[in-house]
Amino acid sequence: MDQQYQPLFNRTYLKILPWIVAIVIVLLTARSQNNSSDVYETLEDNWIYLSIDKALKQDQVKLVYPLSPAYSEQQAQQRIALQSSIGQALQTENNITAQWHDDKVILTVRLPAEKVSDDSFLLESMLDKVTTSAGGYYSQALQHAGAERYLALNTIDELALSNLKAQLLTPSMPITADTAHSLFSNRPTALLVFKEENDSLSKIISEQLKKHYPFTAQPRTSAPQLAAASRISLQHRGPSYLYLIGQAIPADSSNVSRSVALHYINQSLKEIADKNLSHYRLILQPSTPVGYAALSMTQNRPFQGNVISNLKTYLLQHLNNDKLEEIRSALATQYSRQLASPEKRADLLASQFFSVEKFQSIEEFRDTLASISTQQVQEHIQQLLDPEHAIIVTISPL
Repeated sequence: MDQQYQPLFNRTYLKILPWIVAIVIVLLTARSQNNSSDVYETLEDNWIYLSIDKALKQDQVKLVYPLSPAYSEQQAQQRIALQSSIGQALQTENNITAQWHDDKVILTVRLPAEKVSDDSFLLESMLDKVTTSAGGYYSQALQHAGAERYLALNTIDELALSNLKAQLLTPSMPITADTAHSLFSNRPTALLVFKEENDSLSKIISEQLKKHYPFTAQPRTSAPQLAAASRISLQHRGPSYLYLIGQAIPADSSNVSRSVALHYINQSLKEIADKNLSHYRLILQPSTPVGYAALSMTQNRPFQGNVISNLKTYLLQHLNNDKLEEIRSALATQYSRQLASPEKRADLLASQFFSVEKFQSIEEFRDTLASISTQQVQEHIQQLLDPEHAIIVTISPL
């Protein structure tokens, strides 16, 4: 007698199978993040660290160098020229890349896969070669930077931002920006990232770093707060009107509550801009030693009434837990993606060591987000949109 066919799995099981697979993938990813990104140790107090990450494709060393502020126009041109000249110098170095930020540059040196020896990592010759090569490109790069800034200042947004940055300068800041020589003379924050334990290579690299940088780096100080409001009124050739309000902020990039507040402002401004046919730009730069947060709004008609007071009232009235929860979820997802990538995870770890911040797992970061209250976000809104202690730049047509 023929046997009746019976499926190996029933329909209910097949329906829930995709959910089971998805949950397993999430758990394995989280486990990989925790196992690979939490394994680090300090080799030299506050500047040389070691991380073991089995997911990494190639052993590497990350050197994080502090950058001087580039807030004056002269400094801005010098920064552009420095970045361009070093970029050209690195084109012939297949194993070195550079990532530029407002207050730091991260050099990533990928190590050869051959047997470990004393010439596996030659710090001094590497830096000398890059410095010499960059010096040859710098003069022409500076000329191009001058032309680039001239064109940029013809745009209303960049003109306003340039005037804001100029107000952030203090007597204690350097007048000129870095050169390649002065940049690499600063002791960096160094992170060694290996696929597996390698005491011999760790020792070789650490000894070279200590020999090349025998002195303690100057401590990075917090940003001074502006003592009084500044008002700047400008005119330009064009039909647009601009209103910018900005604040000096401390160099604490780990201030997550401030990031949440600015994400909320950004989300709300999208709705307002769509209704009023205006353009806005929200900027957060927690640089060392002084950073800034700024809101710039542009439209084709004059700003009416008390712009900032009306905006502040709108933001505070529409703030609720549902919106904050959406932002918390988005930031947690973004952080999780950083941890899921070995390269981005190493960059994040190096940046946090540079800023003297505690590394957070995704669970710890979610806890930090959950601890941020509505009141904290309100305080950041009040602080940013406080004309009594702000730099305000207005630009109107000639």
